[in-house]
Parts: sequence; C-alpha cells; structure tokens
Amino acid sequence: MKNLIDISNKAHTKFTAYIGQGKLDASLVFFGNEPGTSGLGIEDTIKYLQECKNKIFLGGSDARFMNLFIGRPIPFLISESYSNPIKSEFVKFMSKLYLALKDKDINWFDDLTPEKMVKLDEYYQKTLSEKDICLVNLRPLPRPTEDTWMYSNIHEKVYNKRWNFRLKRHYNDPWKECRLTMLETFFIERTGLVIGIGDKENKKKFFEEIYPEIEFIKVDLPSHTIYFNKKYNIVLSNYFNSRNGIKMKGLKELYLFILNFL
Repeated sequence: MKNLIDISNKAHTKFTAYIGQGKLDASLVFFGNEPGTSGLGIEDTIKYLQECKNKIFLGGSDARFMNLFIGRPIPFLISESYSNPIKSEFVKFMSKLYLALKDKDINWFDDLTPEKMVKLDEYYQKTLSEKDICLVNLRPLPRPTEDTWMYSNIHEKVYNKRWNFRLKRHYNDPWKECRLTMLETFFIERTGLVIGIGDKENKKKFFEEIYPEIEFIKVDLPSHTIYFNKKYNIVLSNYFNSRNGIKMKGLKELYLFILNFL
C-alpha cells in the first residue's frame, strides 16, 4: 500500500495510553476493536491523538499508571471526541441502541416519526463526550478498516498476534502490558453496561483473563449469536453495521435481549 507511516515510539506510546472517548461514568460502554479515523484520514487522526490535551487521568502517582517510557502519569481516557458522526454508521447504531434503552422504546429501530428523526439527528451529531456513552477499544493503533494496514515499521501479523487472546502463547511487550493495565482497571471500576462490538470470541477470552471466575452464556438470537454475563453486566456481539454486521434487525434483537435479561 502507498504512503505507509513510520510511526515513532512517542506516537506509539500515546496511542497505547489512549483507550477511548466519552464519559468514565457512562451508563453504556461500547467495547470496540481499535480507533477508526472517522473520515479524518489516518494522518489527521494520528495528529489529533498526539496533540489532544483534554485527558482524564486515573491513578495519579500510582506506580501502576506511570508511563513506562517517560515516567509521567498516563492518560486513562480522552474525554473529547474527534468522531465525525455524520459519516459514521457505527455511531448511528450506537445512538439508536442508547436512545431505545433510555426510552424503553422498540420503535427506534423501525421507520422513525418526524419527531424521532429530529431527536436522533440532534443526539447523533453530539460528540461522545456529550453523551451518556463511552467507546473503549482493545487495540491501540488507528486505521480506517481492519483490512487496511498503515504502518511501515510495525509488522501487521505481529500486531494482530499481540492482541489475540485466543492464542496459547501470549505476545507481550511494555506497550501491551501498559494498555492492559489501563483496560483492566477501567472494566473493573466502570459501572455501566458493557457491549462488546465485533471479534466476540477474542473479547470473551480477554474478559476471562480480567475476571478469572467469569462464565459467559451463549445465546442464539434470531439472526446472530451473542455471549453475556449478568453478574458483570457484559454482552458480546458481532459488529454494528448494515453490510457485514448485525444490521438494524440484529440491533433490535440485541435491544430486546438487554431489556429482558439484563
């Protein structure tokens, strides 16, 4: 691919420390795979994440949360959002699910009334920091799609193996250990419902490492399969979109399950 990026250690460290956007005390936590570019392009996304000043810190001077490379507290969550929701079907799916759960109204997944269309548009265009939701990602490096690789000095296969928890042999390094500490702390301390979006088998293994005693129940919904654990308030689903994801029908099924069982 043309124009691959040679990512610096400083940038790699920043992305490792950035685990997501939104509110720490959000009632709904979406757990994605890695940061997208939200229509900005990879270079503008990288520039934004490197320069972002609006951070939430966790742990203060606690040694567990000291940056492994520069000896300063690492940012736990960036509260402002760089997302461009107008171009993101993914954000639209998240918004509809949140509003349906908030209103306890299944009609959010069907043809909307003019009033609902206005409400959705207003909510949809807000940044994540203004919503009662949070988006956290497992892997650190931004890219426009999972089929696109942007980095010349990081091997894609090594990167994917590093974040594959289904492998018998784990691939660890200081960046991964640093990020895992942050992710584990976030999920242990958060209070909201967690919805894993995509790569559910891998995320199931990830949560089994955080909570050794956790047991997921597999449920076959009419159009797709999910995992859930009621004690820890976690649901693991396939990806949200209308092409190769659960589609609006599957989102409606997911809503009904959450409403009735969690």
